[in-house]
Amino acid sequence: MNKRIIILGILIVGILAVLKLNNDFLLFWNSNDVSVKTENPLTNEKVKIESGISVNTINRANDTELFTDRKKYSVIYDGKKKSGILNEYGENDFLITYDNEFYYSFRQFKFNRRNQHNYDFKFSKQANDVVMNVNISGKDGMAFERKMLKIKNAKNYVCNTLIDSVGTVYNMIDLKKE
Repeated sequence: MNKRIIILGILIVGILAVLKLNNDFLLFWNSNDVSVKTENPLTNEKVKIESGISVNTINRANDTELFTDRKKYSVIYDGKKKSGILNEYGENDFLITYDNEFYYSFRQFKFNRRNQHNYDFKFSKQANDVVMNVNISGKDGMAFERKMLKIKNAKNYVCNTLIDSVGTVYNMIDLKKE
């Protein structure tokens, strides 16, 4: 009986070690994970998450450019999981839409392609707005909550910031003044 407990313990420690090595160092497999939650009256079926490596520039004229060439993105989630998030370092750009009416774009900068993350997206309704809460956990994690913007008003925004208010500091979420 003691041998079985010892063998089971060694197996558990071994599995946990391989998982830790994969997530932080060796990249045997892609363990990036995406979860989407919506609060009533919103539904997961209306959420679309697209991602690409360095597909957007902050020097665009306005946010309508986000929608001009959708082929540059990989669809990660469209009512349900479609594909995994690529494991690449650098500028990982995301375009999130809800019901083809609201959008938000942001960038996660990954310093190492081996760094893997859990991407948690939560959507709620406040008055006539959709609020998105993003929590990315991992070595290059980030977290923020923002009101999504209306796609029909994208011409008035650049990097999620009203064109009249645009600054020079890009914090991966919006383009603000110092």
